[in-house]
Amino acid sequence: MKIAFLDLVHLTRGGHTNTVPLGIGLLATYLKNNIPGELDIKLFKDPNEISNVLKSSEWVPDVIGISQYSWNSQLNLYFAGLVKKSKSKCLVVAGGPNLESSPKAREEYLKINNFVDLAVAYDGEIPMLNVVKRYLAGESATELRKNPPAGVFSVNPDTFEYTISTTPPRLDSINVFGAVYASGLLDKFLDAGYHPLMETVRGCPYTCAFCHASDPYNSKVLFLDPENFKKDMEYLGKRLSGQSDILLFFSNSNMGFYNEDMEMARIVRDTQKKYNWPKYINLSTGKDPQKLLEMLAIVDFEPGIALQTLTPEVLKNICRRNISLEEYNNFQKKILYQRGDTTATELILNLPGETKETFLKTLGQVINSGVQTIVVLTLMKLAGTPLATEENSKKFQYLVRHRVVPRQFSEIDGKKILDTEEVIVGTKDMPYEDYLDLRGLCFVIAAFFSSAELLPLKKFLLEIGLDLFEWVLNIHKNIKNYPAISEQYDNFIKETHEELFESREELLKFYEREDNYSALLKGEKGDNLLRKYKYELLSKNFSSCLALAIKVAGDLLVVHLDNKELSLMLKDVENFLLTRDLRNFFEKGNTKKTLSLKYDVPIWLLGAAGDLHPLSDFVGSFEYGVSFTAAQEAMFNKLKDDNKESDLSWQIIYRDGYTKDLWPVWTLQKD
Repeated sequence: MKIAFLDLVHLTRGGHTNTVPLGIGLLATYLKNNIPGELDIKLFKDPNEISNVLKSSEWVPDVIGISQYSWNSQLNLYFAGLVKKSKSKCLVVAGGPNLESSPKAREEYLKINNFVDLAVAYDGEIPMLNVVKRYLAGESATELRKNPPAGVFSVNPDTFEYTISTTPPRLDSINVFGAVYASGLLDKFLDAGYHPLMETVRGCPYTCAFCHASDPYNSKVLFLDPENFKKDMEYLGKRLSGQSDILLFFSNSNMGFYNEDMEMARIVRDTQKKYNWPKYINLSTGKDPQKLLEMLAIVDFEPGIALQTLTPEVLKNICRRNISLEEYNNFQKKILYQRGDTTATELILNLPGETKETFLKTLGQVINSGVQTIVVLTLMKLAGTPLATEENSKKFQYLVRHRVVPRQFSEIDGKKILDTEEVIVGTKDMPYEDYLDLRGLCFVIAAFFSSAELLPLKKFLLEIGLDLFEWVLNIHKNIKNYPAISEQYDNFIKETHEELFESREELLKFYEREDNYSALLKGEKGDNLLRKYKYELLSKNFSSCLALAIKVAGDLLVVHLDNKELSLMLKDVENFLLTRDLRNFFEKGNTKKTLSLKYDVPIWLLGAAGDLHPLSDFVGSFEYGVSFTAAQEAMFNKLKDDNKESDLSWQIIYRDGYTKDLWPVWTLQKD
């Protein structure tokens, strides 16, 4: 039996997910382990590959399983429909988090996509195994639709009624997969440059209503045996040795929350020492400060205790509990001052019950906590989550709009395929106008406060006791005085409004017009706007951004401290930061220069963990040579080649934090 698993990604303007499709890899492994020797399974992420396979007619699947994520649902559905047209007896099974949970919505999904025979409600391994076993035994798609296996729903072909079987089954252990990477199953994705994705924990004990993991089905937490993880890391370490541009991703919801995570951290550390890989780890952390500090003592990563909001009533609405603000602030200070590291957090704009005033209060508290990066997300109406129910939509009076998932569109054989998402841009407590104004402030937070480039300036302002929230608000207020920045800000607000449509149908109609679709292709529409305009500012107008940030900081110094020495220190911080204008250096070839400083900013920034000496202690006369290495230039050129275009490369560089690897080397000149 031939089985195709599709977890495709749009490649028109760069993929949404650049990780190995682990989910379909686990499905394939589970099927092969339980039905040995009878299955010919192929995995697909590149739409060009599956397109070529189908056109050749040399290998046509008997069963096709498609992933349903918000960024690739329509793309996978398109190819499943093609297969069904060419081979009507092919069994099509859909699964993934972008499926609804209500019977009415599930029935509607299956009737709209009538070529999908079955859909899996939760985890796919056991339901898919039972589907394949029954299909191998001779049951037809029609028979399976009439009486689907446990955990599978369908529309009965005779009665046209929604049908779902008994309680969805769930694995007792994720060790049934063994060492998936070491098996070689996923080699073609590693060869193609995708980042390895690991699952060492499955499940989540929390009930946050905006998240898929909140369902009670996921409440039992399953752990991977360290030996399986060690085998995979050994395999990956050998293959990826020294490749700093390939990250290690974890799919775990709360990494660093469990005692079991500490052994995984030790295995990562040992792999780093042995193979000089991975240099960077991408993960979502838990919210236990002590556990995170314990894990940080083992392996380096950026901890990010997500908060989402600090408003008590809103936390109640979303069934969430945060750690106390005091605990949170203490954790940030330990990381910043004792370790010298950076941290991140996440907030969600437009949660039910949030007002403009309460959100601003949250922002003020978080910005002054010591956290270095704040990611503000617009609330998404994610299929199957408690917040997305009709009851909550009515209760909080959601204003829902549709937009293109950033860059996720394709044109295949003349057919335009767009993956879209629903976002909540207003509620009974947050008018759309307030949302739009706060989006503008969030843009300032992304481009200025959360910019790694300006971290030395933030450190200095924190050190002398200035209010960082006041600094951010004054930047927002003074943007109009800087034409290059003001133009980008106005364009951001304009596009934030114009990217929204009242329905998916209206959106699709708009992009059927060739001029509008051409704008998608050029990146003029359909992008991640915070990322796009942050890139525009930092890569094209860095000197103006720095001038604004310094001017506002200087004004605050005069108002609150009025100290001439501090103003001189601020000037040296500015001179230091001007060398982080990367695009100017790399594209204009200005790779060497000499700078004189009164305060030794480079040494101040390199202070050992726990060294709290202020910049004022580093006074003197210092001359530095500033230059870029051949390795840095090679890294930039590789990123540019990987992403096909210079503009996208710069977006990725700023988004993924590669800029710190490209900052110039400062060398103290000796007399």
